[in-house]
Amino acid sequence: MSARLTKEEIHAQLKEQILLLDLPAGARLQEERLAEHFGVSRTPIRQVLDRLEFEGLVEQIRGAGARVSHLDAKSLRDEWALRLRVAELVADFVRLPASKDILERVESIRDRLESVRETRDTRELGALYNRYHEAMLEVVSNAALARIHDLLYVQTARIWMQFLPEMDLDKEIDVMAEEIDQTLGALRGSSGADLARIRTEHMSRLLTRFNEQATAWPVMQV
Repeated sequence: MSARLTKEEIHAQLKEQILLLDLPAGARLQEERLAEHFGVSRTPIRQVLDRLEFEGLVEQIRGAGARVSHLDAKSLRDEWALRLRVAELVADFVRLPASKDILERVESIRDRLESVRETRDTRELGALYNRYHEAMLEVVSNAALARIHDLLYVQTARIWMQFLPEMDLDKEIDVMAEEIDQTLGALRGSSGADLARIRTEHMSRLLTRFNEQATAWPVMQV
């Protein structure tokens, strides 16, 4: 690569590839190849892999190297239940009305949803939801809460991407558009409770759709 990336940029790229299933569960992550690809030494790659392991996206096994972690139904159930509770806490720790920059970013995400309806690109839909999540983190005024919120999102986001090819794509686009429209209204206002209610309601609805779709994952019920 022409420009040397920072550890944060390398981490962001690998995390995105894992969340969007470009790097599927079980994929090997070889330090030497990653270092060559990103044009860095193996030391920052090890640090990035350690961080991804902490986030639950990577497993490092002595003598076997690193690989993308597999999804575990029980862990997903526990993480999703906690994610719902943490989303409720956001009501007390938000900066509203949101800044013009955040509003414009969320509006842009909303606009781009219609192109996904034409292209049927589930990866792009996943990437847009990741951008929406990142924008929502920026209205959280408590840094510790934002980190926990992000960690729980990272640990659960892949399940949607895994199920998405089997789900009604138009319905998923409609639901995401509805969530973003409601969120924009809350971001322009001053009620953290409204924003938290919208987020938790849509997380609960998504969990219901998972359970309708996922007969192999009955323990996703929380």
